[in-house]
Amino acid sequence: MSPIIATTRRRTLTALAGATALALAPGAVRAGSLDSYRAQGVIAERYDGLVELRTRDAPAEAKRIVERVNAKRRQIYEKRAENQGVSVKAVGKVYAEQIWKDAPPGTYLKEPGGGYVRK
Repeated sequence: MSPIIATTRRRTLTALAGATALALAPGAVRAGSLDSYRAQGVIAERYDGLVELRTRDAPAEAKRIVERVNAKRRQIYEKRAENQGVSVKAVGKVYAEQIWKDAPPGTYLKEPGGGYVRK
């Protein structure tokens, strides 16, 4: 792939991540109390744009939120990847950056190596 095409794809993905931030707004993907569970450290954001339970004793509601959020995000990432001709993984990573910026204080981010950092 030429550097120009790679740069264009990266810019397009970045623009899509920003433009689609509305799709990741509380009413769409952060249904229920995702922000509350993230702030408490029960649910963590991941480097790949998905969420996970960070605690073993998470409430059933938190488990349902993780499943619902990840299902919705996967739909978005798959559609964007298909439209842009890039991998779902690449789209998820771009979205992860925007999600992290918008996450409430106290949110944990799981890094590729498996460790967590707290916002």
